[in-house]
Amino acid sequence: MVEKRSTKVLLLVLAIVLTMFYLFPLVLMALNSLKTTGQFTMNPFSLPTRLVAENYPQAFTQMHFLTSLGNTFVLTVSVCLLVAVFGSMAAYVVSRVKNKFVSFFYYFMIASMCAPFQAFMIPLVKLYAARLGFNNSLLPVIYIGTGLNLAFATFLVRGFLNAIPMEIDQAAMIDGCGSIRLFFHIILPMLTPIMVTLLVFVAMGVWNDYLLSSLFLQTQDKRTLPMMIRVFCAQYSNDYAPMMAGLVMSIAPMLIFYLICQKQILAGVVQGSVKG
Repeated sequence: MVEKRSTKVLLLVLAIVLTMFYLFPLVLMALNSLKTTGQFTMNPFSLPTRLVAENYPQAFTQMHFLTSLGNTFVLTVSVCLLVAVFGSMAAYVVSRVKNKFVSFFYYFMIASMCAPFQAFMIPLVKLYAARLGFNNSLLPVIYIGTGLNLAFATFLVRGFLNAIPMEIDQAAMIDGCGSIRLFFHIILPMLTPIMVTLLVFVAMGVWNDYLLSSLFLQTQDKRTLPMMIRVFCAQYSNDYAPMMAGLVMSIAPMLIFYLICQKQILAGVVQGSVKG
């Protein structure tokens, strides 16, 4: 009993230390966003002597925050919806249809996850921007972002679907339920935990993406938040306090989204690991 209690205490202390280590950069960034640039330069690790709220309006204006936030929101929501629908449908086919043709394409999709985006980004730009004229538009970014996440979505949802008995499908079809109605009205609601987990992973990746967006979006009215942060940091490289405020504003939406959905995320991860 004494050894078990000591182990629990040790693990608790270790968890607290790791949590503090993980949260330290976020807390430091938030504190520095409330300082003046002079205070930041003198000692970035000190507490602010007085709160400077002017950094946020300055960053809001200079970053064109509402425009870049709208572009990022449209991009993220579009990719998440497309990945959720097509990824879950592909996973359902892979889970239920047992033949070599489907298995081959499934493992081919999984193998494609090993290729880095940098390996084929130049051909994508040449094809969609140079040849097809999809330049300075959110459409190619949404299309490519969806394709990049479909393999991961299929892999993740398939593990969850394998634990759902096929007798449910058979019973529904005996009662006269068609394939489309079976999937959207019976199977899809059962995938809620794993779908929330999938959407959080995909949303975080798309929201924070800089490379793909920078390949297709050039003008200020089309830039996303990561792109505007890069431009803002380049233009105001010596004005550190507003820069910190801009970073806080850019991560706040995803942080709030994660905190709201954390129960569903944990449920999806746990159930997916057990059922998969």
